[in-house]
Amino acid sequence: MIRHKKIVSISIQDTIHKKKYLTKKQCEKWVGALATEPSDITLRIVDKNESKKLNKQFRNKIGATNILSFQMNANPIEGDLVLCHPVIKKEAKTQGKKIINHYAHLIIHGYLHLLGYDHQNNVDADKMETMERKILSKFNINDPYSDKK
Repeated sequence: MIRHKKIVSISIQDTIHKKKYLTKKQCEKWVGALATEPSDITLRIVDKNESKKLNKQFRNKIGATNILSFQMNANPIEGDLVLCHPVIKKEAKTQGKKIINHYAHLIIHGYLHLLGYDHQNNVDADKMETMERKILSKFNINDPYSDKK
């Protein structure tokens, strides 16, 4: 029997919930749909205060944000995705989305940043958004950029 090495390894640090909100298996499927090389990712779910501090320290931006991506190594891909649960929860409610689908989108979005994608201009944003839509559709998750709920 041939054993295949798992290409994506996810660790979850949930500082908010007593019971994990996201499962390792679920997150590895989302990231695995994109990954073409070994990736070791830590997901850290935080409150607004931690997100706000990190956003100020690393991006010089004021306030909490939904996700921050920190690449530690490019080959193999190693990085941290810091997700702010209160911001994500509020966005999902405002946008009429299931929170788990919003998490899927943001994790895929953050992973694309670890791969070097960005959305600093319209061309790059269109490319990144197209990839996000394609991956999310594999999980029957609606277009996160559509006005449709």
